[in-house]
Amino acid sequence: MKRIIQQRLLGAIPLIIGITFLSFLIMHAAPGDPTAMMMDPSVTAQDMAQIRQNLGMDKPIILQYFYWIKEVLKGNLGYSYTTGQPVLSTILARLPATLILSLSSLACILLITLPLGLWSGWRAGSTFDRAVTIFSFIGFAVPTFWLGLMLILSLSLKLGLFPSSGYMDPFLYGASWWQQSGSVLSHLALPLLTIIIGEIAGLTRYYRGGVIAILKSDYILAARARGIGDKRLLFRHAFKNAVLPVITLLGLGLPGLISGSFVIEYIFAWPGMGQLGVAAVFSRDYPVLMGTLLLSSVLIVMGNLFADVSYAAIDPRTEN
Repeated sequence: MKRIIQQRLLGAIPLIIGITFLSFLIMHAAPGDPTAMMMDPSVTAQDMAQIRQNLGMDKPIILQYFYWIKEVLKGNLGYSYTTGQPVLSTILARLPATLILSLSSLACILLITLPLGLWSGWRAGSTFDRAVTIFSFIGFAVPTFWLGLMLILSLSLKLGLFPSSGYMDPFLYGASWWQQSGSVLSHLALPLLTIIIGEIAGLTRYYRGGVIAILKSDYILAARARGIGDKRLLFRHAFKNAVLPVITLLGLGLPGLISGSFVIEYIFAWPGMGQLGVAAVFSRDYPVLMGTLLLSSVLIVMGNLFADVSYAAIDPRTEN
């Protein structure tokens, strides 16, 4: 286990450098730059050139990236072009909202996907299995942004069951912890529902297929012949072996959950990293955008590490 962690962490260094370097090049290759957002009739061309020089944008892109990575190694992610605030503190201020959304969605996905996929694979061809299959196809077909808008229209505007946007009612910032928690949960409902509908559709179908394949394997047939009960076959063998591919998918999807869905956070005005990233794109706030990309890159590595460690914990044979 320790060897796996060491190997993955060593291999993560060039991976993160490669991801951030390509992102830096693509970002600067886009038309325009941050100074285009500062256009004013009173600003002369000489002033704009001085601004570009102050921001270091007059230097070659490779040199700009070198200076950026040098400051990152010192723990300095730079300052926002729009607010002037440190990028690190700006991201950390948005992190709690993103963690609430991502961790709650991850817990709900696991609690729903595993029982649904296990029972659907066990009862393949039944009415329950067909219902789960129909739900999975619908979940695949429905775009996330459309689903979020429809939930706002139906459950918020029409029925008034949940707030349509935001994190907490403004007048509750000085209220008790219980009142604030209730407000956060009510605001969390719609973005959480949007995420889990899309995620559990694919994972449930995938897990169902894994359970069916395991139940048809030779060692399961041999166990049946020896008189081993169905419950033991299902929970001791099928569940454990079929969950390995799901762990891989969750490990790859974990960075997206932790860093926040840009589309969902933007639609529901959820004040997390996703919304921060969208605002940085529109305002061409390069330091904030690179800070969010750096964190996403680290989370990709951590997600892969989580999948590898979970694999080794469930099946020690995978350590080799």
